Parts: sequence; structure tokens; C-alpha cells
Amino acid sequence: MLPIASDAATVRSLIVSQSFRLVLAVIGVLLLSTPALSQPDTAIPPTQVRGEVVMLTSELVVVKSTDGTSILIPLGKDAIVDASLKVGEQAEIVATPDRHVTSVKKLTPDPLR
Repeated sequence: MLPIASDAATVRSLIVSQSFRLVLAVIGVLLLSTPALSQPDTAIPPTQVRGEVVMLTSELVVVKSTDGTSILIPLGKDAIVDASLKVGEQAEIVATPDRHVTSVKKLTPDPLR
């Protein structure tokens, strides 16, 4: 409960004091929450899709997965795409949990199969 002030100087002092406490509380909450927000979510691994390349352009790749499903995958400007990859070959696409493609690489056939 706030004390009752009789003059303007005391009222001003109380307002500044209460405002200062509020600012400190807000700064404290922000400082405590910032480390939790800035840490990357390491629990979710990158997604990998493997399959036959059906279509390949500079903007997207379409892959037919092993279960027969065709998957259209948009490529960002910073995605690393294997230059030797061609339609009909097997590829592996790696993407982050937020669906940002990091790499598209050609899979070589296993000689033991």
C-alpha cells in the first residue's frame, strides 16, 4: 500500500520510486528469459529424405521416396546441391526442423548389394 503524500515533491519521489521498481522488474524478467530463448533446440535432429530424383531445378527438387511418394522440396539460395546429381539418380536431402534445406547430395550405389 502506498503512503499518503502531502506535498508535490513527495508525490514525485514516490512515482519515481515505483517506476524505478517496475523498470527493474521488467529488466529482471527479460534477463532471465533471454538465455532460454536464445538456445537452439538441439533435441530435434535434421530431417533426411532419400529417394530417386524425378525433377531438379535451381529452385526445387522432386524426389520419389522409397514408399513411392513424390516429395516436392523447395531449395533456398544457400542450399548446397551436388553438381553431378542428375534426374534418375538416388539422392539424400537434409533439412533443418524449420524446413530449411541445407544439402542435396548424390548417393552412390552400395557395391555389396
